[in-house]
Amino acid sequence: HVSSIRGTRGGLSMYVPEHYDPGRRWPLVVALHGGGGHGRDFLWQWLKDARAHGAIVVAPTSSARTWPIQDEDADAPRLSEVVDDVRARWSIDPTRILLTGMSDGGTFAYLAGLQTDAPFTHLAPLSAAFHPILAEVAEPARLRGLPMYVVHGVLDWMFPVSMARTAAAV
Repeated sequence: HVSSIRGTRGGLSMYVPEHYDPGRRWPLVVALHGGGGHGRDFLWQWLKDARAHGAIVVAPTSSARTWPIQDEDADAPRLSEVVDDVRARWSIDPTRILLTGMSDGGTFAYLAGLQTDAPFTHLAPLSAAFHPILAEVAEPARLRGLPMYVVHGVLDWMFPVSMARTAAAV
């Protein structure tokens, strides 16, 4: 945990498998909590799968109460710095860097992950809002070449499933 005390913002929590071997390249999962959440708590959602599949997980906490969807964005550059820091310290597979998130975290995964210079090789937004303007502002090659796994429930009361279908169609 780095500056990741409950009630504070901007820190991160991380899991490195107990059997970590620097001679192997490890997949990295950057997992973004939902609105009002905290990385320290969200990390627990990933531990079982990270242990079972051998992945390093970083769960940052947003700088503000939630991820900056409309306001000035201090978090996307910070996510890139986190990935750079993790890659400098741990043996990361540069072809397997996943950005995922739940709800507001998933929406921010679209925003941060579709940026041209984003370090992420895969996106997996969960129950997130995809605004069609993202398809207009994202570089077409980035949109076409970025593997994306979209998960959304048809009964989501906050974000209609049509947003996920729009994202999948892009």
